[in-house]
Amino acid sequence: MNRPLRIALAALALAAACGSPPPPPRRAMPAAAAAPKPIDEEVKEIAPTNIYVYSPIGKRDPFQNQVVVTSGLTHVEVRGRNKTPLEKWALDQLKLSLTVTGTATPMAMVEDPEHRGWTVRVGDFIGQNGGKVTGIHRDEVIVTETITDHSTGRVYPQNVKLTVPIEKSEERDLRALQEGESLGPARGEK
Repeated sequence: MNRPLRIALAALALAAACGSPPPPPRRAMPAAAAAPKPIDEEVKEIAPTNIYVYSPIGKRDPFQNQVVVTSGLTHVEVRGRNKTPLEKWALDQLKLSLTVTGTATPMAMVEDPEHRGWTVRVGDFIGQNGGKVTGIHRDEVIVTETITDHSTGRVYPQNVKLTVPIEKSEERDLRALQEGESLGPARGEK
């Protein structure tokens, strides 16, 4: 009797578990409250309190180069620094002798008309027109001069290249290489 009673109680418990009510539904999130629409009277246009008007009177020209001031057609005067010795001669009077590249600070040797050598680096001033060394490459130095257009007053940069002169023997060798000749010993010779 004990066993049939246990079976009956288990069946009763299963029947009670199957008929249990479903769990309560999850709470729904409350909807965000809509912001109240402003009344037309509350919306006001914000008027600017100060209106700025540019007046050039008593101010410098923002497009005029303040470092370089022209004084004549051929000579340029630079304010705020002392002239270097290489600024006595025009660029076409100077001769590039050699360049040293492949380092953190490339250098070049420039020879003046009096056959004196001067070292220049990027940023040095050279020539009578306020030229500045902007690049030192293999066999050439790039100098940027500022040229003034006198009709409009605008200042334009102009790049001038100083190159190492090529000797006649080097020129022949370069021409032979371009034509496909070999400059080394002929094959079979030692």
